[in-house]
Amino acid sequence: MSFDRLQARCSFCGRHPPEVRRMVAGPGAAYICDACLQLCEEILQEPTPFSARALELASRPPVVVAAPGEPEVTDKPRKPLRSMMIELEQKQQGMTLMLHQMQFYENHFELHYLWMRSPIMAGFAFIPRLIFLVKDNTGTQWMGDRGGILLARPELASDPDLAIYQGSARFYPLPSANARLLVVRAADPLAQFEDPMPQPWHFEITLLG
Repeated sequence: MSFDRLQARCSFCGRHPPEVRRMVAGPGAAYICDACLQLCEEILQEPTPFSARALELASRPPVVVAAPGEPEVTDKPRKPLRSMMIELEQKQQGMTLMLHQMQFYENHFELHYLWMRSPIMAGFAFIPRLIFLVKDNTGTQWMGDRGGILLARPELASDPDLAIYQGSARFYPLPSANARLLVVRAADPLAQFEDPMPQPWHFEITLLG
């Protein structure tokens, strides 16, 4: 199936080919213009991994371009085949992570959470990201990470200066019929720059038969 390259947009800034000097095509509908490529090269040369320019780039809204041959995306979300409510909560270093629901779909499952922590940095709409490692009693492992949305619900936090994030992580495929226990570990990639560095979160979820 042919694809009109004039419809391409830079995946970083959203500009079209006539607005930039050069555009580099990536897999699917991913593109990057020469200006954003230059910015990325300059960020790689900066001494700090999370500089102001790097955080600004990460906080930009995503540029979504339909890839050729992609199925049409509808606004109607798919309903889970089964939902499992869980009430697990852990606190450390002024942060709280709550796992409150698992949802099982036809080919994957999702873990939903609330995360209470101090904001990353004033002036940036940067959403922290948790990395998950899940392992069941049969030895099967899943990796997943997912961003979240910032909630304006101060009643959920004991400290008004805390930010409340609601997010979910998606894992493929579903656990097998022999899975009875899920061990969930979660970590914040930015935590490696904190002193002291917090330990990964650790939860155990018993699956219903």
